[in-house]
Amino acid sequence: MNQTLERLIKLQEIDARLLEIREHMGDLPGTVESQESEISTLQSDNTEKQERITLLEKDIRHHEAEIDDFSTKLGKYKEQLFLVTSNKEYEALNQEIDHMKAAISESESVQLAFEEEKTGLEETIKLNSGKIETIMESLTGNKAELEEALAETVQEQEELEKSKNSLEDGIESNYLNAYQRIASTRDGVGMESIIGQACGGCFSQLPPQTVIEIKQNNQIITCPGCGILLFWDGAED
Repeated sequence: MNQTLERLIKLQEIDARLLEIREHMGDLPGTVESQESEISTLQSDNTEKQERITLLEKDIRHHEAEIDDFSTKLGKYKEQLFLVTSNKEYEALNQEIDHMKAAISESESVQLAFEEEKTGLEETIKLNSGKIETIMESLTGNKAELEEALAETVQEQEELEKSKNSLEDGIESNYLNAYQRIASTRDGVGMESIIGQACGGCFSQLPPQTVIEIKQNNQIITCPGCGILLFWDGAED
């Protein structure tokens, strides 16, 4: 048998087994990765919102102190109204009183807006935390299941990958590239044995002479229909 063809056949056998291992794990690797990413995103969002809450609380305290200060001044101005002796002083005090009332109203509006924003952020954090808890419960189970699946095949997978690398090093680059290109578009299948007189990939009928040449296993032949690399596994019609 052609040495390159033999290596390609062995390579296909290894890739087929690696595919079986991946299928055995199902969607677990992708699911675990997706869940971990989602948890990270939610935690990051909570951190950002908590930082914003910290700033809001500082601003709220500032406005509370400001309102207390303005209220104290307003009370003093009102007391002074009973002590004024002229209309001019009376009007000046009323202007200060109006100014304090406006300042208090503005500060209270800002404080209320900050309080509402804080409440909204706290609700979002609470929702995010609930989602994180739910995802974590599912993630714990999925990780345990994935670890169990990996434990069953990890040694075999390492040995297969090692053998695969060794085989690839011994295959001419043009044939290896062709195999990899085909395999990347056909779910890991770059080679197929002929089935009777037909291609094992697309099942199209092959010319009799091509079938004879493939059965000799002395050269690398591609299917004229689908382009997959062909060989003969020795099975009779």
